Amino acid sequence: MQIIFNRQSADELRSRYTVLELETFDVEGQQLETFCVVPADKMNLAHLPNLESDIRLHENLIEELKKENYKFCLDAIDHLLGKFGGELDSFYTIIQERAKLAHSI
Repeated sequence: MQIIFNRQSADELRSRYTVLELETFDVEGQQLETFCVVPADKMNLAHLPNLESDIRLHENLIEELKKENYKFCLDAIDHLLGKFGGELDSFYTIIQERAKLAHSI
């Protein structure tokens, strides 16, 4: 997985690659948006028919994460693990652990 730190670059790459938003971080008062490029050779051909719905679910996960809707995040991650050739599984696991911790408080 390649990480991109610029929305404009991510938008330009979207026409040729699967590009997914990750998190936005506050760095010294500036918002740093992060995105990942999923290499085509990592994609599971069996999942291609569902790629658009998987992308939408990932986008919804990011939106709900921003709202701290951890219940939604946990449910979405259950469906997203293993998607995108497993390239985002480490990201999903980190968010899952954070959501479990926050959801239990």
